[in-house]
Amino acid sequence: MLRRVEYATRATFNLKAIKAFIEQENPSAALRVIEYITDSADGLLDFPLMGKPWARAGTRKLVLSTFPYSIIYKLTPTKVIVLAVAHQSRKNKQSRPRKKP
Repeated sequence: MLRRVEYATRATFNLKAIKAFIEQENPSAALRVIEYITDSADGLLDFPLMGKPWARAGTRKLVLSTFPYSIIYKLTPTKVIVLAVAHQSRKNKQSRPRKKP
C-alpha cells in the first residue's frame, strides 16, 4: 500500500521554477497551479498506475489536463517518488522519451 509522495530534488526545483515564473504575472494563479500539480501527485497514492509507462524502466508519466504539465514518477512498495514536473511543450531530458538505439 502506498503511503506517501516524495519529491526528488529535480521535482522540487521544477515546482519552484514553475511557481516563480507564473508568480511574475499572477501570484494567485501560481499557487493554484502548484496546488493542482501536488494534488495530482497525491492522487497517485490511490491510482498509482494512472500514468503511462515512460522512457526509463520503472518510470511513468502522468499528463495533467487542467494545466499543461506532466509528472514523471516512479513507484516503490510504499511511496510515489516524483522525479520531475515538466511543461508539456518543453523538449528536454525530463519531458520526452529517449530514443532507443
